[in-house]
Amino acid sequence: METNHRHILIYTTVNSARLRYILFWIFEEQLQLSFEITSDLLKWNNDKGFKINYSDEKMGAEILTIKPHPIMAQTGVQTQVYNINRWKHSTILFYNQPGAAIPFDIFSATFFLLSRYEEYLPHQKDQHGRFEADQSLAQQFSFLQQPVVDEWLFHFRKILERKLNCTLPQPSFTFLPSYDIDIAWKYLHKGNKRNLGGYAKDLLQLKWKSVAERAAVLAGKKTDPFDNFDFLDKLHARYQLQPIYFMLLGQWSDYDKNAEPNAPAMSTLMQQLAQRYEMGIHPSYLSHQSTATLKSEIEILAKASHKPVTNSRQHYIKFTLPETYRNLIEANIKDDFSMGYASCNGFRAGTSRSFLWYDVLREATSTLRVHPFVYMEATSMFYQKNSVQEAFLEWERLYYAVKNVQGTFISIWHNHNLGEDRKSKKWRALYEKMLATIAEDK
Repeated sequence: METNHRHILIYTTVNSARLRYILFWIFEEQLQLSFEITSDLLKWNNDKGFKINYSDEKMGAEILTIKPHPIMAQTGVQTQVYNINRWKHSTILFYNQPGAAIPFDIFSATFFLLSRYEEYLPHQKDQHGRFEADQSLAQQFSFLQQPVVDEWLFHFRKILERKLNCTLPQPSFTFLPSYDIDIAWKYLHKGNKRNLGGYAKDLLQLKWKSVAERAAVLAGKKTDPFDNFDFLDKLHARYQLQPIYFMLLGQWSDYDKNAEPNAPAMSTLMQQLAQRYEMGIHPSYLSHQSTATLKSEIEILAKASHKPVTNSRQHYIKFTLPETYRNLIEANIKDDFSMGYASCNGFRAGTSRSFLWYDVLREATSTLRVHPFVYMEATSMFYQKNSVQEAFLEWERLYYAVKNVQGTFISIWHNHNLGEDRKSKKWRALYEKMLATIAEDK
C-alpha cells in the first residue's frame, strides 16, 4: 500500500544557507517533497515519518545516511578535496561512504556544480575573460557531456520511492529553442559608411561574388542572406515551438556588429518578433563593464517590444561570477540563459534544469533563475570545427542524455548561420533534421 506521507525530516548539525538552498532545490523543486531540518535528537528519535541522517552520527542501518562534506559548513571559497568516483554509471564528487546506498555527499556535490563554486577559485581566463571549459572538473574528468546532477537525482528519486513506498511526481522532457540575433542582416540597414567599407574590403580581397551579392541585396533584387525570420516562423508553426529571441543591441565594435540599435528596421523587427515570441536581451560584449550600458540596451528592447525585459543571455557567453549576475539582477533581469560554454557543448553546471543562482560570496540565494543551455551550433562550427554529420552525432548524444533524465534541452542557433548560401544550407538542413528528430521522438 502506498503512503501519502511526503514530508522528510533531515537531521544535521549543519544548518547553513548553502544547505537550505540546495535542499530546497532538490526536494521542493525537483522531487516535490517537503522537508524539515532539525538538530534536535529528541525530536528526531520521536518522529515516526521518513527521516534522513545528514551527519557523521550513526543512526542505525535502516536509516538513509548521507555523510556530509565540509563544504556545506564553510563560508567563502576554499580549496576542496573532490574524491572523484563512480556511482550507477555517473561520475560523483565527494565520495565518502563506500558501500552505502548513496556513497557520496549528493547535497554538497550538487551545490558545488550549481553554484559554480570552482569558478570562484583561482583560474586562468581565456582571451575574452571567460572561465574556460578545460579548467572545469567536468572536462578534466570527462563528464561535461553528461547531466550528472540530473542522473544523481534520478537514482535518488528511486531510492526515496522505495523508502516511502510511493511513486513521486515525474518530470517531463522539455525542448526550448532559442536564437541569438547577433547580426540581423548581412548588408541591409548597416548605413552607407559600413556598406562602403564592406565594398572596399571585398574588392581588395577580390571577393566578386560578395560584391555582386551586396549590390543585388541593396538594390532590392535579392533577399538579405541573414534575413531568415520567415523561415524560422514556418519551422515554429510546423513543430509548435515557442522559442526565445535574444537581441544584440550594443553600439558597433569589433565584437558587436548588429545594425544600429535604434534604427527603424531594428525596431520593426523587434516589434514583429515580440508579437509572436518571448524576447530577451543579448548584452553587448562590453556591457559587463557598465550597468548603465546594460540598462540602456534593455530599455531599447523594452521600448521596441512594448514588453518588460526579464530574460538575458550574454554575448559570447561572456560572464564572470559574481559580477555579471549581480549586474543582471540590478537591471531587473529575472532569467539568465548563459550557463554553458562557448567552446564545448554540454552541461556547465552538471544539470539541464533551471535553478536560482546562489551568490557564494554573499552566502545568499538570489532572485535570478539560471537556465542552462545544452547545445550551440556556433560551438560545433567555429570552436570544434565539426562537420555537419559530426555536429549531429554530438547533438544526438546530448539530446538523449537529457531525454533519459526527462530534463530540459535548450539549444542556441544564430539566424546568420541558417541562410541559403552553400555553407549555411547544410546547417539549415541540420537544424531541420534536429527538430524533426525531436518531433518524431515524442
